[in-house]
Amino acid sequence: MAAERLRPDRAFLVLLGFLTTLPVPSRLWPREPVPLVDALPLAPLVGALLATLTGALYLLARPLVGGLPAAWLALALYVLCGWSLHLDGLSDLADGLGSHKEGDAMRAVMKDSRLGGFGALALVVTLGLWTSLVASLEGLHAFRSLLFAAVLGRFGLCLAAWRGSYPWESGLGRSIVLSFDDGRLLIALALAGLFLPLAPRAWAAATVAAVVTVLAVVALAEKRLGGTNGDVLGACQVLAETAALLAAAALA
Repeated sequence: MAAERLRPDRAFLVLLGFLTTLPVPSRLWPREPVPLVDALPLAPLVGALLATLTGALYLLARPLVGGLPAAWLALALYVLCGWSLHLDGLSDLADGLGSHKEGDAMRAVMKDSRLGGFGALALVVTLGLWTSLVASLEGLHAFRSLLFAAVLGRFGLCLAAWRGSYPWESGLGRSIVLSFDDGRLLIALALAGLFLPLAPRAWAAATVAAVVTVLAVVALAEKRLGGTNGDVLGACQVLAETAALLAAAALA
């Protein structure tokens, strides 16, 4: 059983089912449970897959409809394929921070299923910045920037799980945050580093931007919320990806 849990192909399929909306055939699903924390280090590869789909659509659509419409079409595909799962965390964290509450009171605001004004504003700014940046890029530069951003955004999710704490008794992020150790983080970093040869300067700048963003968000969450829950993990993924895309686009 332990050997199957550690098989990378099984772990990757589990992660596809958790981080995306892409269909995973039931016949390929692991017969034995795969702990999510064991699969999470493969998150950069999930980002690479989603970026490939998104980038391909953008490159195909751009000559037909122009840069900005193509970027919005690519964003629609990206959101439908799974980015929406992380965007929800961003809006919840923004509402929590905007409430000016702390601790359990802030957590209660974040758990409210209704979208507040700060959450809506965070989504508008993030999605607008994403599409504007993508629309400014062409060809290989566009594809490479999308790839770096998606990969490093998922690495940022792993970094947040490694850096954060989880003081609550229950919650979706509990097992991930409490168990994500140095070894798992190194695996995630190594997988993200596979893409460095494509453009070392852009990759390094995007990595620094993603890491600094995640560390800042986690520090803020630890201070205001008292820990790093699932919403914070999702927000870190989105903000790290946006920061990485900005840095990669600047060096395109």
